[in-house]
Amino acid sequence: MKRTSNKSFFLGHITSWKHQEWLDQSVSSNTIRLMIGVSGYESRSSDWMKKTLQILTPGSRNTYCIIGFNDYRQALNRPHNDKFYNEKKLSVVVPEDKGAEVLDVVKEVVIDCIGNSGDTPVEVHVDYSSMPRSWYCNLPFVLSEVVRACDKLFFWYTPGSYPETEYPTAGVEDFSVFSGRPSLNPEVRTHCLGLGFDRIRSHAIWSVLDPANLVCFFASPGTRPDYVERVERDNEDILSGANHVFSIDMRDFAYAYSRIAGVVREFHRLGDVILVPDGPKPLILASSLVPVVFGHPGIVCFHVSRRQNQQSEPVNVNPFGPAYGFSFCVPE
Repeated sequence: MKRTSNKSFFLGHITSWKHQEWLDQSVSSNTIRLMIGVSGYESRSSDWMKKTLQILTPGSRNTYCIIGFNDYRQALNRPHNDKFYNEKKLSVVVPEDKGAEVLDVVKEVVIDCIGNSGDTPVEVHVDYSSMPRSWYCNLPFVLSEVVRACDKLFFWYTPGSYPETEYPTAGVEDFSVFSGRPSLNPEVRTHCLGLGFDRIRSHAIWSVLDPANLVCFFASPGTRPDYVERVERDNEDILSGANHVFSIDMRDFAYAYSRIAGVVREFHRLGDVILVPDGPKPLILASSLVPVVFGHPGIVCFHVSRRQNQQSEPVNVNPFGPAYGFSFCVPE
């Protein structure tokens, strides 16, 4: 799904956060808060909410909105997550449509919360740990259109422990432009490829792109110590053919975004830059924001979807370590 917003986008006062740091600060704050998350088949999909609910109970100042997936309702940890929310007297909303309708539901909830807040600032918190990229990459744009300058948007990610498994590969038809626009007849195209530890998928993307000028990046340190070694081992041939390689600490989103943006700015002097992010969600999200914030022709972000004609089983992801995130504001 291409980004839904046509409005200019600005990351104002972007700040990195640790979940516990924010919780400690929130106890003494009189801000109105809206917490948005999902009930999915991953066990980590409820982890951020569980820890937040221990401190911020539902009430006039703390509202919770839980979105459920329409498929895999009985798979893995989905029944357990639904049960948890039901016990907390929190309804799980299940939109029929996976894409735009979900974004519309969240947008309306945010509009209602702000409308009922009067002059009190509102914090909108999105736990995107288990969201599909068509949701979490579009939500910064969608929500920035309805919040006020006095409000603040937060996006949270709980790192996970991923089992080794085979994932669907990618073909030419699976590539779509998410954000940005190319220039006309650039002399040089630089492809900036984000790597995860899905070796088959990374090689499929590489073979489809066949880049003449390649930049690679990946998360380091990884969620687990062996993750970086796994990325480097499984992508050894891709990395050896890259013109430039850099790593990012995804626990610091503000730095991660700035690092990617800096590399894009450097290579944009030569021609077009095409971002193709894969791997951890924070790096995909940061890469997806870059072309819109720059607003220049010649900077594009591609999303690569999973093959729909291949059978794939849901995979459980357990939480592994505390959540971290970032906040930003919209301009006046």
